[in-house]
Amino acid sequence: MKKYIALDLVLTPSKKHIEELVSINQQLLDTTLKLERTHTVPHISISMCRVEANRIDQLISKLEDYLGILDLSELSSLRIKSLYQHNKNTIGWNLELNKSLTGLHHSVCALMKNYHFSEREEHQNDDFCVIHKDMPFSGVSYLNQFFVDYAYENYQPHITIGQGKLENKFQKIGEKITFDRVSLYHMGTGCTCEKELWSMDIDNNY
Repeated sequence: MKKYIALDLVLTPSKKHIEELVSINQQLLDTTLKLERTHTVPHISISMCRVEANRIDQLISKLEDYLGILDLSELSSLRIKSLYQHNKNTIGWNLELNKSLTGLHHSVCALMKNYHFSEREEHQNDDFCVIHKDMPFSGVSYLNQFFVDYAYENYQPHITIGQGKLENKFQKIGEKITFDRVSLYHMGTGCTCEKELWSMDIDNNY
């Protein structure tokens, strides 16, 4: 039987903003999602896929070669555009979709889609790194349908903060978040970023 790995290529916030996001998450008393600094890391997804385990090194090599020649400096700071809401009580921030992020999303999706397997059943989650007990199968259908329902013209970059309601002081519309890395993570259920497999500084050559 083939083994698969659920992957998420993401923008990772700077340490300052990771600390802020973890702090806000901890103040959502009823949240199922518990953000952390080194696992279940807050992030913006660029693209995701489910890849055969024996092809992951090839995919990482291609991502490294491609991303290593790009000027990603326009991704180092993105403005919070609006509040994000998903499935009634999952909340966060929508971020601006500038030309640089749009181009990166489309090009990386074209690459990662070639590796994607989209035929997992609803209760098959062994491709995830961590099975969160409160959301053990959350993310299976999302990952299956990513390139159909959530990518390309449907892409909306966002950071998920947790479940609950954001107080006014945390809404921060118009403020900017800084990012310092593009990272590839082994995903946990709930589409969380759990184990970093590869990372590159945004200011790689510039």
